[in-house]
Amino acid sequence: MKKHLPVAIVLFIAGCAQESKTPYDYVNPFFCTSGDHGQLFPGAVVPFGMVKLSPDTYPSGLDHKAHTGYNYLNERIMGFSHIRLGGEGCEGSGGNILVLPMHGRGSLQPAVYASRYDKQSETAQPGYYKATLLPSHINCEVTVTEHAGIHRYHFSQNDSTMMLIDLGRGFTRIDNAELSVRGADEIEGMVTAGHLCHSLETYTIYFSGKFNAPMARVEWLGDAAPGTGTQQISGTSIGAGLYFSLADNATLLFKIGLSAVGIEQARQNRDEEIPNWDFDRVRLNAKKSWQAYLGKIKVEGNEEYKKLFYTSLYRSCVMPVNAVNADGSYRGTDKAVHTANGYTYYDSYSLWDTFRTKYPLLSLIAPATLQDIVRSFVAIYEQGGTHWPLPTVRREHMVGIIADAYSKGIRDFDVEQAYAGMRRDAYEMRAEFGNAAAGVKSLMSDSALKIIYEQYAQLGYMPKRPDRTQENSYDNWCVAQMAQALNKPEDAALLSHRADNYRNVYNPANGFFSARDEKGQWLPFADPKVIDETYVYEATMWQWRWFVLHDIPGLVQLLGGKEKALRELQTFFQENLYNHNNEQDLHAPFLFNHVGAPWLTQEYVHNILTQPMTQLYASHGFYKTPYLGRIYRAVPECYLPEMDDDCGTMSSWYVMAAMGLYQICPGFPRYELCSPIFATATIDLDSKFYPGKSFTIKAQGLSEQNHYIQSALLNGKPYNKCYLMHQDLVKGGTLIYTIGPEPNKNWGVE
Repeated sequence: MKKHLPVAIVLFIAGCAQESKTPYDYVNPFFCTSGDHGQLFPGAVVPFGMVKLSPDTYPSGLDHKAHTGYNYLNERIMGFSHIRLGGEGCEGSGGNILVLPMHGRGSLQPAVYASRYDKQSETAQPGYYKATLLPSHINCEVTVTEHAGIHRYHFSQNDSTMMLIDLGRGFTRIDNAELSVRGADEIEGMVTAGHLCHSLETYTIYFSGKFNAPMARVEWLGDAAPGTGTQQISGTSIGAGLYFSLADNATLLFKIGLSAVGIEQARQNRDEEIPNWDFDRVRLNAKKSWQAYLGKIKVEGNEEYKKLFYTSLYRSCVMPVNAVNADGSYRGTDKAVHTANGYTYYDSYSLWDTFRTKYPLLSLIAPATLQDIVRSFVAIYEQGGTHWPLPTVRREHMVGIIADAYSKGIRDFDVEQAYAGMRRDAYEMRAEFGNAAAGVKSLMSDSALKIIYEQYAQLGYMPKRPDRTQENSYDNWCVAQMAQALNKPEDAALLSHRADNYRNVYNPANGFFSARDEKGQWLPFADPKVIDETYVYEATMWQWRWFVLHDIPGLVQLLGGKEKALRELQTFFQENLYNHNNEQDLHAPFLFNHVGAPWLTQEYVHNILTQPMTQLYASHGFYKTPYLGRIYRAVPECYLPEMDDDCGTMSSWYVMAAMGLYQICPGFPRYELCSPIFATATIDLDSKFYPGKSFTIKAQGLSEQNHYIQSALLNGKPYNKCYLMHQDLVKGGTLIYTIGPEPNKNWGVE
């Protein structure tokens, strides 16, 4: 006879189980992997690790519809590749060194070798992935360190056991590849591939792999396949079938190291980071590394929101990547090999996107990592090169990240060298026009760049490009702040004057930032509600209208004062002109704090985070049918259609906004306040950088119906500001809101 536990005990046990869940347990790497909804991957990576070991599925990983190789909806796996970005546009970048365990003979045709897999067997956690291939029933598991990965393949039967290596596979073109056999159990080689967006520039990845069993024979594959008995193959479409004599129910292990410097460094990375064959130990270490980062913020509240929050925090800490080899070497942007002395050199960026959200977040949860990223920027300036050794998108607004770190007291870097590089970036626009990885097909010459920046200096705007004028104004403002701090008054005056150049492209006749020709004449433009891209990048004139991050009072003045600016902002949201699909207007919901209506910031941020919304725009134009639904969802689709995560940009936006914090202007350390979606959020502060131990935000009375701030207490004292300065936050303490169902239009309007 079964005995039933008392209800109180059952509830207690259930509560304990709930409490035992850690931030790590809430992460779901399958979010944003279905179709064109985020363009992310479920595979194994550690925080800021170079190796991103993940399955590439067929056909989306072949036809470029999956920019990171994986589509949750695909039914076949082509194999496991080792490097990629995350959530970027064009065709993506990476997908190199593809391996697939199988039975039978080798082929370099994905339509032939791609294997069905058991969807029910598929599992992903931070740092770990597994799936079972069909009909072979090969159980596949992968986990990683920063520069190495280890595969564990269990074969239920020994029937021509083989591992396919395809070096001709990648998300961009392959310019060259080499594969060599070294002894009975090692392979090594390299791949040179193009950066994304069809750039003519390339990166080169070196690898060294080792098996726990000897190869029985090697079958070379490709148009230039050598004869039997040779040890090496090279070309653009090459690979090999590596055969093993294994017993039934055998396990084959394969560990591989990567490097941007050379094969020797790849081998050293492999052997130092994975010295033995203890797969489970590597997996456990990966989990511990993620727990350290994910545990920086503790939130309590809605379970679905916690899944989205911690998965977003996880995605925020994937890029950039640690590019330093075990011997301290790394390849710089000048193509030379350098040594990182006393810090970690980071590479693989998408700064035009991420400067807005990721780096303000890192300043709170990982200031030591951010400091090393800034040191890496200084090294890039010192090298003076434009070659990117690892997959990279673009580096505009590097100056904003440096200025922001400096404004927050993160200053242990060569400030003078940083300033020299920042000034050159802002004045000569090198980050924008001299960066092939940004989609410019080839690098622009110094003489061509000089024509652009001299014309800009003469006119005070960029002909036909109000958007670039606005962005360059922000960059100049950032450098002006550094000049002021470093007692360079002449530079500060010059750069502050240039920071006002956005005013030169504001057309009072129509109320928008508009294009002018070289003679100063205003050029006609399409409907400001249409993404036309004749004069502005990937957004409407309405969306670019709000991009004056550094001078919101000046923008408000241009728009006719606070009341007029408030009406225009309300029109922007009421007519569904806001586009969360792209970056240009991500800060717009928080602008209500600046025009005397913080309750509208609370309302619209709450809606973006939790409510169905109408969205009219995809990345480059209108949706065929307006989208009505939630923007962030705890499902594989997760994001809006065509909404890329852009290397953690959208994930970081979610993390900050969900806590009720957002920094509009990197370089000016002010966080906008709005109602959080969690009852409690606590940020653990790094004692090496900040005086406080932690900062906690509590929302008393929070519910789906109650999301308006009624009042606030900061460390026990009434607080009536809709913002909080960084230096006050990092002192530590507690911010307590009283939340209600209706707006309090008197709170936060000081």
